[in-house]
Amino acid sequence: MRKFARAGKVFSCLFCALALQPALAQHSMDPAGTDLSQPEFHVMGFGDISYISREGSDTDGFAIGQAVAHLSASLGHSFGVFGEFSMTARDTEYSAEVERLIVKYEFSDLLKLSAGRYHTPIGYWNNAFHHGAWLQTTTSRPEMVKFGSQIVPIHFVGGLVEGNIPVTDLGLTYMAGFGNGRHENIARAGDAGDINGENAWMFQLNTSPSKYYGFKAGVGYYQDVVSPAAEPEVDEQTFSAYVAWAKEAPEIIVEFIHSTHELASDSSVSGDVDGWYAQFAWRLEAKKRQWKPYARYERNRIDDSDPLLGDLGLDYDGGILGLRWDFNPYAALKAEYRNEEFDSNGRENNFRLQVSFVLAKL
Repeated sequence: MRKFARAGKVFSCLFCALALQPALAQHSMDPAGTDLSQPEFHVMGFGDISYISREGSDTDGFAIGQAVAHLSASLGHSFGVFGEFSMTARDTEYSAEVERLIVKYEFSDLLKLSAGRYHTPIGYWNNAFHHGAWLQTTTSRPEMVKFGSQIVPIHFVGGLVEGNIPVTDLGLTYMAGFGNGRHENIARAGDAGDINGENAWMFQLNTSPSKYYGFKAGVGYYQDVVSPAAEPEVDEQTFSAYVAWAKEAPEIIVEFIHSTHELASDSSVSGDVDGWYAQFAWRLEAKKRQWKPYARYERNRIDDSDPLLGDLGLDYDGGILGLRWDFNPYAALKAEYRNEEFDSNGRENNFRLQVSFVLAKL
């Protein structure tokens, strides 16, 4: 694994050199004669409010979800900046977070370079649906990729190279990344730098055949050396695979991840993590098109011997049934029944009613 980290440092130097070249070459006018002193800005905002009723709980009530802002600027034909910022309600305060902050230069469809803070390109959901509950069919993300997940590193700070692979009709795309690994709080990324000198790297290959509109599938790999607080280092490897048919009728998403964790000092101490979900939705036709029923089943299993996650009680088994009503082009009401079991502690039922919305200025 250490040799891969050294290879990653070489990739990092190459990335910086390529990224600087176009920036140094830019002038105040692009080839089409557009004045680049006036960037083109786009602003979007998201929010949601929920009512949650839990079986056997005395904490039923309303909850303010995340307030999210998306800001993007096009600085010419090839260079752009994107930022995603959130405010999240906590017990005693609101927490502000820079969720994503990315600068990107596009050389061509084959080669696009970027750097910043991303949602880690692991599997499908984490790279397809971002902050803002209105963007997704359901009220919440699957448990394994929920915000704050310890199973999957949700955020990643580093550089990415991506592009389209010109293979007829297959719609192949790739993403390769190198950067900071997890923080000592393993639910967070290394925002201020890698904490152990062993950088994380990843690769994902996707296909979207033109013959099958809305269909997408992919496989990926992620590797890191994790240094959890007051614990020994752990080698982490994650394999991901997904199939998605991102049409409104139907919407089908099936995603699977498998992680192995080994003590860096003793490979005999190891454990496996398996997580998967399957979601199905169908937007009704004609005059009933505002309605979209959906269902999802998901399951996470962590070996007790896993040196990183084994004692955190993250086993999960749950199913949801819901109905989304897009009563307005910019707002949706979702009603959702959930039957869940956390860490084999018995099943519980809850009900959620959520209104989510989007505000846009283009």
